[in-house]
Amino acid sequence: MLIFINGLLIPQDEAKVSVLDRGFLYGDGVFETLRAYSGKIFRIDDHIKRLFCSANAICLKTPFTGNYIKESLYQTLMGNNLKDAYLRLTITRGISDPGLDTEGCLNPTMTIISREFSGYPEDLYRHGIKAAVVSTRRIPASALNPEIKSLNFLNNIMARMEAKHANASEAIMLSTEGYVAEGTVSNIFIVKDGVVKTPPLSVGILNGVTRSLVIGLAQKNNIPLTEQQFQPEELYAADECFVTSTLYEVMPVTSINNKPVGTGHPGDISQSMLSIFRELTTV
Repeated sequence: MLIFINGLLIPQDEAKVSVLDRGFLYGDGVFETLRAYSGKIFRIDDHIKRLFCSANAICLKTPFTGNYIKESLYQTLMGNNLKDAYLRLTITRGISDPGLDTEGCLNPTMTIISREFSGYPEDLYRHGIKAAVVSTRRIPASALNPEIKSLNFLNNIMARMEAKHANASEAIMLSTEGYVAEGTVSNIFIVKDGVVKTPPLSVGILNGVTRSLVIGLAQKNNIPLTEQQFQPEELYAADECFVTSTLYEVMPVTSINNKPVGTGHPGDISQSMLSIFRELTTV
């Protein structure tokens, strides 16, 4: 496996980043997770746009252009002879002396990791996954802008650990005010009486690329959808629940805190949204 580091494809065993890199020292950087279907990277422009928004939000000035990043992603994909793949793109502020000041950080580090990935087992989509509402709260926007997809992921890691202890695949995190926010790697949707509801960005969540796409697809296909705050009680009373992400696509959630959602099986709207979504990924 070849790893992209600052313009070079390097064998995985030889790929190294300095211990003085601020991404390692402080989580000082941004990233994107992308997916390729049949050799085509899905929604690549949306991901690159969000990457630049994240970088600008933390005052990370990058010399890399959008076209260069796009070419580098495809270079990594093709260099590893991959068609269906997961790609992890990371840009850090680069090497500096230890300390929080960012002066003198003039050379950001860009890395790309690619792995073969053709999706989760279809059995999960047929039966749904388990989720758990956890006690670890989403970091409030007043502390860290949720629109920044940064390397500071400890909040999500702790929430995922809680979910695993509860025998669940995904954690559902609440805002500090107690509203449903998002999963550790996903955005959340519920369905009640035929209406899809998802938390608004104002709750303090990342504007997921797949989230935005699903909202647009629902509107295009005349599926009622609203962005509204809601509390955990509505999760438990929902007819359906599903989560979205680059890797999950549209994944039904059929159990929350060991209680069935609706009938305990993926619902019609969840299955319909997955089918509509997958039409876009067929090259």
